[in-house]
Amino acid sequence: MLRPPGRSRRPPRTVTVLTCSSLIQAAGYAATAMLSSALLGADGRGLMVLGVSIASLVALLVGLGTGAQLRARLPSADDPALRRRVLGAYTWASLGAVLLACTLAAGISAGSARLIDPAMAAPGYLVAIVVVSMAYTGLTQLPDLWYATGSFRAGTVWASAVVCGGLLGMSAATRVDLSADALLLGQGTGMLVVCLAQVARMRRAGLLPFARPADELPRLFRFGSRAMGLTVGLTVALRADRYVLGAFVDTAAIGVYSLAATLAEVPRLVPIALGQLVNRQAALGHGVDRVRRASRMALVAAVAAALLIGGAGWLTIEPVFGPSFAAAVPLLGLMLVAEVAFTPFTITSRALLGAGRMTAAGALGIGGGLSALTAYLILIPLWGTVGAAVASLTVYTGLSVAGSVLVRRLLGESVPEASAAPADQRPRTYA
Repeated sequence: MLRPPGRSRRPPRTVTVLTCSSLIQAAGYAATAMLSSALLGADGRGLMVLGVSIASLVALLVGLGTGAQLRARLPSADDPALRRRVLGAYTWASLGAVLLACTLAAGISAGSARLIDPAMAAPGYLVAIVVVSMAYTGLTQLPDLWYATGSFRAGTVWASAVVCGGLLGMSAATRVDLSADALLLGQGTGMLVVCLAQVARMRRAGLLPFARPADELPRLFRFGSRAMGLTVGLTVALRADRYVLGAFVDTAAIGVYSLAATLAEVPRLVPIALGQLVNRQAALGHGVDRVRRASRMALVAAVAAALLIGGAGWLTIEPVFGPSFAAAVPLLGLMLVAEVAFTPFTITSRALLGAGRMTAAGALGIGGGLSALTAYLILIPLWGTVGAAVASLTVYTGLSVAGSVLVRRLLGESVPEASAAPADQRPRTYA
């Protein structure tokens, strides 16, 4: 049985759980980056980064915004039969997403081989990218289902387990072969095993029924697709820099840049945790005051974390990874500033999605994605990795400003467009 905790202490306790789990995930990603960087060098690490970037991009695309719509729709679905149809629709949508991810990821990788590196079309690399894409699709779709039911602890703990499974799988692969293909396949396999265990748990809890969705599946896609602009645009803003670096510089530059970017994402932990709560509160009809409070808390936490990570990176990057990664030190400073600037957007974008403002969120994402792509294409050929960092800082700042303006104009005391619910409604119990 999945039961919501009591109201009085839930937000602080939930934020703590989400933050701790996010810290575990960040540590898992950082350990993966450090281990692969040390074993493969900048070139091999660059190939791994490209594979993960393609997989994460595809995972977001194939979901077609269904996770965001589920989180806006499910809290107000009072009738048990309706809730089962909504969950059934999400089950079928997620299954289709996994199948589509395999084809799309392999196609993008093979098509990029001539532009970036011929190794991206090698059979071993293609098998690895298919497996890791399936895993990332699960990592994208499944937590949204937990969060839609109010089960934040389960969602974030399982997400942490998936990331740690990837680290364990990659570590096991190092005993077989020290190549980008093998390590990427090991990471994807470890993640996928945990995803399948999570699916089994969800099936037992009744959260992934193969029920006939009736009109809920088209509705899920119709409303969810409005948020696709945010999904695609945000993915471009966060991941396209690696791809453009590969096209205009080389895979070694990707390896150096990705090390700095991975460490710089640590200050995002508390903002992400608070953003998940804001999403739920907005879906239940709470207004802009909650967003403002969460944004202030997130900004303070991000600044504190950035100072710690910056100091640690300055002291350890070159001694640990060697001279080939020395350029990551100044990049880390720029990327940390960019992450702090990105903090308000982490909160406001979740508020728009939770409130059902899918069209506004989509427009914000499209604008951010186009701005990011333009900035990357101009600055990376000029300044390489530094250009990528400066472009990120510019785009992240613009997204945060635009997101804050939209929330002030659209949220107020409103309720979701697609799923209005009274402010005091609590998550329901699931069998």
